[in-house]
Amino acid sequence: MSSRLLARWVKLWDAHEGAESLAAVRICVAAVVLWDMATTAQLGLVEALWAPIEAGGIGPATAARPLSVVYDWLGASAGTAWLLFGAVCASAAFMLVGLFTRTATLLLVLSYAQLALLSPDADRGIDALLRNALLLLVCSGAGATLSLDARLFHGRFVREVQVPAWPRYLLVLQLVVLYFWAGMLKQDATWTSIDGYSALYVVMNQPHYAGLSLAAEHHRALYPLLQLGAIVTTLFERLAPLVPLLLWLRGTRERGGRVRDFANRARLLECWVGTGAFFHLGLAIALQLGIFPWGCLAFYPALAAPRTLRRWAELVRARLP
Repeated sequence: MSSRLLARWVKLWDAHEGAESLAAVRICVAAVVLWDMATTAQLGLVEALWAPIEAGGIGPATAARPLSVVYDWLGASAGTAWLLFGAVCASAAFMLVGLFTRTATLLLVLSYAQLALLSPDADRGIDALLRNALLLLVCSGAGATLSLDARLFHGRFVREVQVPAWPRYLLVLQLVVLYFWAGMLKQDATWTSIDGYSALYVVMNQPHYAGLSLAAEHHRALYPLLQLGAIVTTLFERLAPLVPLLLWLRGTRERGGRVRDFANRARLLECWVGTGAFFHLGLAIALQLGIFPWGCLAFYPALAAPRTLRRWAELVRARLP
């Protein structure tokens, strides 16, 4: 019995699949990082966030206490902050187009981490989540297709190539852990019947977070929908541990069985993914949360099997003139 379980465990982590899902995550994560850096530069916050105190920065870094390897090497100054910022942008751009993908991704995660050291108060949870994903993408075949690497070294931008599947499994696991603990930590009264599931209503009435300017009567009219949204959000997050099971039931549909057939016919996986996508798009419209909604959505391609993405791409190509 133990030998069979060990064989299955080895087979799981030794599995290979197409590179499309990982390539899509690579593109989405790089795009989110680039967008965030561009917004930071547009707001004029590069020096404020990452320059030393002597140059107008708000972080703990000083000439005497540089905190960053880059500052140790090149000196703590506003110019070095811009150089580090440029390294993040350049490596993210190379990662986006898939040029020297593995090297660019490694450089991105290292330079991104240096920015976190220079301004820890400005380092958000979504930044840590994206850096975790970058470390997995460094070890993956994310640049094997939909990349300039594929074009330069194999003559085709899109390749049907097999890569290890375990990085995608761990990306899914990271998403599951994120949602589950976010749901379990929603213990405040506003997320429960004690305060009428008013969490979303309360946050949408805070000017610091509100992305929509609505009159008080409109907020009151939306209150029942916002209550429903709070309930669905909590259920969605706390049901996240079922996602690996649903993915397994989908990947083994040929085995049959009542539970498997019901889950696939009812499209439970699609319902969960669709709820998550709607949830994050709603957050992006209704609240000012920066890149958080888009950073989470950047992981969603990992929930799709590569053959599914290929099938969707073929359907799109078939409809194009």
